[in-house]
Amino acid sequence: MKMKINQLFLYAFFALLAFTACQDEEVNVNNPDTQEIIQPDSQVAAFMSSVTANYGAYDDILDESSCFSIELPVTIIVGDITIVIETLEDIEGLEELFEAFEDEDDFFDFVFPITIIFSDYSEIVIENLDQLETFIEECDLDEDGVDDDIIQCVDFVYPITFSVFNTAFDIVETVTIENDEALYNFLDGLDDDEEALIVSLNYPVTLVYANGETITVTSNQELADAIEAAEDDCEDDEEEDICDLNLEDLEAILLECPFDVEIYDENDDLSDTLQLVFNASGSVVVTGDVAVVDEGEWDLLETDLETKLIIEGLQTFTLANGLWLLDECDEDGELEFVKETDNGHFTMELELDCEGDGEDDCTQEEVSDYLLSCNIIPTVDGYTSPLTTFQFSEDNTIFTMYQGDLPHSGTWDISSDEDGIFIVINFTPFIDQYYNGQWYLSECDDNGLVFHQGDRELILVCQAYEENPFECFGNYDLSVCDDETQDTTEAFDLNLIFSNCPNDDVSYEFYHTVEDAENQTNPLPNPFNNTTNPQTIYSRVSLAGDPNIFEIFTHDLIVEDCTNYCTEEDVDGILMECIWNAVNYNGSDNLMEWNFDFEGANNIVVIYTDTETIDATWITSQSEDGVVVTFSNVAGPNIQAINGEWLVVECTEEALQLQRGNDFLILERNCE
Repeated sequence: MKMKINQLFLYAFFALLAFTACQDEEVNVNNPDTQEIIQPDSQVAAFMSSVTANYGAYDDILDESSCFSIELPVTIIVGDITIVIETLEDIEGLEELFEAFEDEDDFFDFVFPITIIFSDYSEIVIENLDQLETFIEECDLDEDGVDDDIIQCVDFVYPITFSVFNTAFDIVETVTIENDEALYNFLDGLDDDEEALIVSLNYPVTLVYANGETITVTSNQELADAIEAAEDDCEDDEEEDICDLNLEDLEAILLECPFDVEIYDENDDLSDTLQLVFNASGSVVVTGDVAVVDEGEWDLLETDLETKLIIEGLQTFTLANGLWLLDECDEDGELEFVKETDNGHFTMELELDCEGDGEDDCTQEEVSDYLLSCNIIPTVDGYTSPLTTFQFSEDNTIFTMYQGDLPHSGTWDISSDEDGIFIVINFTPFIDQYYNGQWYLSECDDNGLVFHQGDRELILVCQAYEENPFECFGNYDLSVCDDETQDTTEAFDLNLIFSNCPNDDVSYEFYHTVEDAENQTNPLPNPFNNTTNPQTIYSRVSLAGDPNIFEIFTHDLIVEDCTNYCTEEDVDGILMECIWNAVNYNGSDNLMEWNFDFEGANNIVVIYTDTETIDATWITSQSEDGVVVTFSNVAGPNIQAINGEWLVVECTEEALQLQRGNDFLILERNCE
């Protein structure tokens, strides 16, 4: 609402707004420069109001309305988690947490009452959800969901000052403005009434653009021009921002066909020309010419601000290795990535080549031969179950040791019709929901087979051959927990020692002594009851086709005292100190490279290596058996196996031992 300003009212108005004002003695001065006077309803006044109006779109992730913002702090409840949002940074941090609920409606609740703030800084207290939804529905923006009266690409650098004159051009007040709200309200009070005072902006004034650049202006016209230029740049940026691919869409494009690739240096000189084939298994095949082929690994990462492509492991075409930032994309599958290195700035341009020779057709016989030639790693709808391989047999049987310890058998067949080649898989119950049914072949090459069943996808890839069949095996110890009887004798399932190692090409047994292992005499029964604590035993791991080729490993069997009891509060406090590492998962250290950073706010656990980062969630709870640590949304190779509920069976400030059924996980603290 516009207000008339006479001399008396103006003084009260400034006092109510708590402006920092300097009262000078009344001094007669020359008329203020017309280039500095701020006239009510002038273009420059309108521009200044648009720049300083409250921008309601920054918290749309909460209120889904750009007509207003929510006053902070505000409290929300997500599931059984209470979150207090105090800053803009807190709002930005919600995006990754909310992604886990993107397919759900009403997955969080406000703790009412809350206060909403409109563009003119007027406020309304909202008592319940119905009131909030009414204001959201009444929001009247343009077709792009943007308030045309707000310019968000430029800000004033405060403080700025105004001189206030009476009609005799005596300066009666100098007003200092410290923030957007104060400036907006000051401008809103200007009026062209005869009794209104004259207000002059004191130059120079500095503006800062969204890209960080600043500009200093010395007149009303320069100020209006600078704001208008910022508004035009905002519109240009929105028009140019056509790269709105999410992680799933980008991955689908990368897997669609081979890419013709050109890499340019910072001088726009062509550095290399390649062909890249991205595979769902995580491998990338790079061809420089018909005689040179290189293979590495690839992955995608997404943060609030950018999407990154990671390529590593290439030995020949090392220029393609690195962390590439997605810079441009279009609907035709043309992508542009950039990276900064010690050797300068590089740009990688990728163009789909779906008509090239990277996807040769296969015959039914070739598909069958591929399935029978090796242990097959299955990936269904993007998920690769850990420690799971299929063995297809010529008698049309299929077998899997699902997740390393659950045997399942079934049948398979291959045929073709007018729609192409298809296989039929029929497993016994439990895993039938994942793999059973008729799958049509859609892609076929030396890197694997891709099948579809409606919208579902099944990828079958040969397990990589290990030159050393004993590479996975080692001197692993095995612990069991005694938390009741205080007895040092327990039954050990010796197979757990090598539970993470493939056993299709090897066989192994356990012995009391090295001599027994070398001579294959007196093998230990399984399960085995220890006689001392700890007790050392030995394993002989032999090549399945030639038992004379073997290695001997040493193992300690340890009965641990699990009476070490921690409360849920103890576990929370311990985990949130320092960084933790998964030093032992079912007897293996293959998760050792992952670091765990447990955060209290929002129950986020950041799980990362030198090249990968996963934002997952964690919570603790109290059960009859003890404290339970639950991991969820852990999406990454191998590390995804920790998803689920883990019982804390041993607890110290330096280490936690967790158990889930037959699985165990040891976390150790690293404060360096």
